[in-house]
Amino acid sequence: MRHKLNLNLRTLDKVVMLIHGGYGCGKTYLIGDMLKHEGKAGPTLFINVKGEDGTLSIANMGLGDTGETVENLKDWRELIDECKKKQLRAVGLDSMKALCRIVMEGKVSADRPPEKTEYGLIHWFMESLTKELRTLAPIVLCVCPSDKSINQLDGRTYITPDLPGREAAGSAGWFDFVGYLKAETISATEVKRAITFAPHPGIVTRQRLPRPITTDITIPNGGGGWSIIMNALQKALGEEKKP
Repeated sequence: MRHKLNLNLRTLDKVVMLIHGGYGCGKTYLIGDMLKHEGKAGPTLFINVKGEDGTLSIANMGLGDTGETVENLKDWRELIDECKKKQLRAVGLDSMKALCRIVMEGKVSADRPPEKTEYGLIHWFMESLTKELRTLAPIVLCVCPSDKSINQLDGRTYITPDLPGREAAGSAGWFDFVGYLKAETISATEVKRAITFAPHPGIVTRQRLPRPITTDITIPNGGGGWSIIMNALQKALGEEKKP
């Protein structure tokens, strides 16, 4: 369907984001923080893909009965169809790596790793499922553990989402924003966390903004990180211009 597009508008009506980082850096906690913040504006959903199962880290956030675990593609299809009728405000997915695993099991085999010729089908389904998340809510936050991969465009080694083959770097194109979350232990009671969206020669990131964010965004301990991220995006976006 054709429709006019005003290229002067600056809005964040839709935010579809991927955050990747090492295990234990706070990715699931950030999803919980996002759902708690966005839950003030409407219903939310936490999607746990079987095998990830890290929800204990958000047990003290008061999110209640707003999560669901999917074990296979049949579960996924049923959940997506139900969610399209609910007018959700926000969706969190934990994690992309686990989602890729159930795609492999559902479209290839649960008993063996995929053959080289089968990865094209896996990539296609992963992209389709991720893009379908855009239809569920204005705010979508997916997380994924990181790994080092060889970028197939330039042959260099990057820190990427831990996804197979060309998905590792190519998955960035499925999202509006891709950030890398890093955590540094300062003491027994203090962890320093920060997210980078800035272009980086050795890390897969992305941001769809007229003015790029060029500095790391500090994520405080104890919550409030999602609000800081959104404020940074709004600042980089600038004030909305009237047509």
